[in-house]
Amino acid sequence: MNFSRESNNFFIQWLRSLDKIILIFLILWISFGLIFNINSTLGFTSERLYNDPNFLIKKYYLFIFTGSIIIILSSFFNESFYKKFSKFFFITSLLFLLSTLFFGIEAKGSKRWLSIFFFNFQPVELLKPSLIIFLSSIFSSNNVFISKFIWSGFISLLSVFILLLQPDYTQAILILIIWFTLIFMSGLNLFIIFSLSGLVVCVMTAILIFFKENFLYIFNRFDNWLSSTNISYQSEKSMDAIHHGGFFGKGIGEGILKEKIPEAHTDYILASISEEFGIISIILILMIVFSLFMRVFAICQTEISSFKKYTLVSLSTIILLQIFINVGVTINLLPPTGMTFSYLSYGGSSIITSSFMMGIILALTKVKN
Repeated sequence: MNFSRESNNFFIQWLRSLDKIILIFLILWISFGLIFNINSTLGFTSERLYNDPNFLIKKYYLFIFTGSIIIILSSFFNESFYKKFSKFFFITSLLFLLSTLFFGIEAKGSKRWLSIFFFNFQPVELLKPSLIIFLSSIFSSNNVFISKFIWSGFISLLSVFILLLQPDYTQAILILIIWFTLIFMSGLNLFIIFSLSGLVVCVMTAILIFFKENFLYIFNRFDNWLSSTNISYQSEKSMDAIHHGGFFGKGIGEGILKEKIPEAHTDYILASISEEFGIISIILILMIVFSLFMRVFAICQTEISSFKKYTLVSLSTIILLQIFINVGVTINLLPPTGMTFSYLSYGGSSIITSSFMMGIILALTKVKN
């Protein structure tokens, strides 16, 4: 009886400590993902790929359920826990990433996935939040700044090196952006940051040129994207879907983009949603997401610890950047990259790791009762 009462008190205190604005926007984000995904693309795609209209829907439900559990569990912990176990999270994720070179599933010339039980997992998705909290713990420590800079740079470049061996150029760029975000927040001189970023751009460009055979897919994507007369098939159909959907959409089940391209339920989910539910639905989703992170950035302006500030800003930046890339690809502003939209796109790796990141955000924005 006492145990049950203590459990209820703990749950109530935990729920009260959460930032209600962030929690409400997160619930809306996930809920709209469920509504749009299940009513737009998953049934048709599942029927086409598995001859079962409910196969992918069941998996999507399972991913969302697992992700929800991860959000709750991750939000239970506090700042000291994440600082203490940041190294463990990073080393574990790095080992998973390294194992793709030996045991990874090869697809289109790259080894980026590991087969774990019932689904394929992309370790880099776990690496990003793990790297963020580890680097945040380094920069918020009392060590001399030069040692923080060198140690964080070594860790980031090691991750980038492994990603380039897969090869996964886009995710390597994102890891570098994480590092630059943190060194910018640490107060490093802007001249040094710009000089360093120029050097990194030169090195990454040289890698593309000298190891062109490993990154031919990037050159092909850019060639199609830059050519005004040779827009990629996916981008063309995506733009057509948005145009045909108009402001209010063609109606549930009336979209045809899912019949045209295989990535309609992942990379081009926004175009599928827009075709059936209208541009207004995309505006609503983006308003919810941006409002959530505006709240996070507002909290970062208050008197919180440097670890919290580094972690919250970096996590928010990487999620928003991935969303920007997905939107950019959808409207042909950027070349295709394979970047998903968290909770809207189908994909276990994206949902689970996004949930881990959102759980950390909820944990570090809790208020004291």
